[in-house]
Order: sequence, then C-alpha cells, then structure tokens
Amino acid sequence: MLSLIKNEFIKIFKRPKTWIVFTLFIALIGINIFGTWKNDQTMREWISPEYQIKQAEEQLTYIRNDIKIAEADGDQNWLNSSKEIEKNLLKQIEDNKEIIKNGISEESWKKDLEQTIKDLEIKVESYEENGINEWNKRWYAQSKQELEDYKYLRDNNIMPLQGWEYTEANFFRNLGSFFRFGLLIAGIAVFMSDMVSGECTPATLKFLLVQPVKRGKILFSKFIVSLVTVTSLIVLPQLAGMAIVNITSNTEVSNYPVRIEQKYEKQFDQNSQEMILEQVPNTSKMVTNNEFILRSIGYQIIFIATACSVVFMISTIFKSSMISMAVSVILTMFLTIGAQAIGTLRDYSHFLFTTYADAGSVINSSLPLMYQNTNLTIMNGLICMTITSIIAYIVSHINFSKKDILI
Repeated sequence: MLSLIKNEFIKIFKRPKTWIVFTLFIALIGINIFGTWKNDQTMREWISPEYQIKQAEEQLTYIRNDIKIAEADGDQNWLNSSKEIEKNLLKQIEDNKEIIKNGISEESWKKDLEQTIKDLEIKVESYEENGINEWNKRWYAQSKQELEDYKYLRDNNIMPLQGWEYTEANFFRNLGSFFRFGLLIAGIAVFMSDMVSGECTPATLKFLLVQPVKRGKILFSKFIVSLVTVTSLIVLPQLAGMAIVNITSNTEVSNYPVRIEQKYEKQFDQNSQEMILEQVPNTSKMVTNNEFILRSIGYQIIFIATACSVVFMISTIFKSSMISMAVSVILTMFLTIGAQAIGTLRDYSHFLFTTYADAGSVINSSLPLMYQNTNLTIMNGLICMTITSIIAYIVSHINFSKKDILI
C-alpha cells in the first residue's frame, strides 16, 4: 500500500496540471490579499480628516449659495436651516483640523464605546420596564446581544472595527465569497477529474491491474493521494496568505468577537408581504476570530474531502478524461449556481454538498440568509457532506472493482 501511495504522489506531482492549478490558486490568494488591502486603503481615505474637510468645504459652497438665494427671496425658514447646516459644516472642518493636528487619542474611541454601551443599557432597561412581549422580544434580544459584544470589547480593551479593515479575518471571508460562487469546486473538478479516467488514455491502468494488488487498494491509494494533495494545495496557501496579511497589517483581530451558530425562523414581513428569515433570540454564541478561522478551516477540509469524493466517483465512471472533466465541472457548477438562482432548488440547498463551499459563511451563520433557508446549519452540512462522501466512494469502489477495463 505504501509503495502504491508513493507511486501516486510521484505521478501527481509530475503532472503539469498540478502546478498550473496550484499557480492559479496562488494567484487568487495574491489578488485577494491585494483586494483586501486596497479596500482598506480606500475606506481609510474616505474617512480621513483631510477627505472630510474637502467634502465639507464643497458642501459649504452650495450651502452659502443657498443662503444668498434665501436672503434674496426672504425665505426665513430656508435661511435658518441653511445657516444651521453652515454652522455644523464649519464645526466639522474645525474638528477635523484638530484631529490632523493632534491625532485621535485612545481615550476618544474608548469614550465613544462607553457611550454606546450606556445607550444600549438604557434601551435594554426600557424594554424590561415596559415589558417583553411578542412584538419587541426580538429587538430586546438583539440589543442584549449587542450590549454583550460591546462590553466584551471594553473589558478586553479592543477598539471596535468597521468591517473593512485589512485583517486576516477579512482576507479569509473575502476568499470565501469566491468559493461560494463555485471557484473552489471547479478547481477541484479540473484537478481531480482525470485521476482514474486519465490512466485509461495512455493505457497505464492495465499495468497497475496486472500487478498482484487488489483493485480496491489501487483505488484507495489514488483517493488518499488526491485528497491529501488537494487539501494541502488549498489550505496551506490560505494559511500563508493569512500569515502575510497578519504580518503586514497594523490591526490586531485575533481576540475580536464573532457570533456563530445563530438560528433562524421564517416570519411573514408586513412591508414586503413575503416570508423572510428572522433571528431566533438567544441562540448564537460568541467566539474569538482565531476560533472562528480554525473552525472554518476544519469545516472547509470536510468540504474538500466531499468534493474530492464526488469528482473521484465521476472519474471512475468515464474513461475519457475530457468527458470526466466536463461532467464534473458542469454538474458541480450547476448545483452551486442553481441553488442560488433557482427558487425551488434553493429550498433544498441543504441537501447539496456544493452549498457548503464557503465554510466561513456556514460557521458565522450568514449562509441561511443568503439562501433564505433555515435548514442550512453546521450540523446539517456535516451530515450532508458525510453521507455524500460515503455514497460517492462506495459507488467509485463498486464501479472500479466490478467493471471490465477494456484498454
């Protein structure tokens, strides 16, 4: 068995396709790092005091023109409101000039955070004094959850983030959005589609089959090597990318709180006259960013194993590597995109392993909102992927062991 595995590793790393797919994935990692950094720079520019002063000065030009027109027309209400806006803009300019001169002190964000906590405490107390009922229990639970999160930030001396910062967590989430639209499963399909069928074209499979080794062992060695290789080529570059972002970023987020395992239920929305997903109060729990990323990577590895099993099964069915690749890519992409675009398929998306490609959105419970499907939970995903993997490998084993290999 070990010699078979060693032989498969040699073959897989001699294939040009292995290095082409790996290079493309490295390029995707690089693009995602740059995109995360560029978005951070753009947002920092927009909120910078220099940009705020420029915007305020541009608005002042229009407001002062309105003041002249209001004075000429004798419209006192317009004049008063315009002068009030002018006063606020001038104050905004002075405040930003002060920031440029002295910078933002640590006490500033702590003061803002403390005020946010006080406002939420008043809000929660108001709900409790007026009584919790069917209409306000969701807002009450949401306010309590926000209060808990902000108190965690205060107690651990963590500055609240805006959500666009150049951090390893945002890098991972942005990469997940590519995976959600089928890029990960398509790459696995291209990489693995000829693991068995590719052996038929140059007729190398018959040389393996005449050896005193059971077909099951040959198949298992190919599967194990494929799984280890694909997992390594996907997970290791991601870890390297997160390490690069962590080293080059000035923002520390390892202990930043993340909400996971949120449950949802469908409710009728009076405004849209449609069924929408609402959070079930008190069903989420808080973890740190580090724990969120570790859980997500673990979940992603399970998805990779499932995708490998399915593509491997297709590779045992077809002798032509081109047909195997075409079927793998078309089938997996249809399931991925179809589950998002077709309403009927979306309702059953929790039965499709392709739905769980973006592990991060599964762990932080944002996936159900994207598909409007309350059944898209971590546990259902694990059950779906486990059953899919077992069935796919059993089909592969039966097909490879029983059918005649006519070469």
